Amino acid sequence: MEAKDYVLAAGVVVTFLLGVWNALINHRINKRTTFVNTVTSQRIKWIEQLRQDIGAYCGLAYHWSHSEMSGKPGEAELLKELDRLRHVIRLRLNPLGEHDRKIETLIEEIPHYTDPRLQKELVDALDRMTRTTQALLK
Repeated sequence: MEAKDYVLAAGVVVTFLLGVWNALINHRINKRTTFVNTVTSQRIKWIEQLRQDIGAYCGLAYHWSHSEMSGKPGEAELLKELDRLRHVIRLRLNPLGEHDRKIETLIEEIPHYTDPRLQKELVDALDRMTRTTQALLK
């Protein structure tokens, strides 16, 4: 074999190795990109669902307090939905997050202000809930 044959063979081997290396790197990058896209889309869904649930919880708590539903036919359904939302929201939160813990505290605090005589306290607690949720979802 001549020198040019060795150079040609070395060129083919180097090209093959670079092709394999490139395929491996592209595979890793594609896996990482897919993972990031999945996490991003799930976070967007989580943000929207949490926003909807907290908005519904605050709206129902305010409505219940201001509508004098005590003893009326729709009260049981409203309380059932409030309880469901309270638990669903807590399940969506991170128990170690600062804002998450504040929201959990407010979720437990708000039902204590549903007495019509405590409407100012309820409005303040609902406002704190909104501001804390905004800080969490920023």
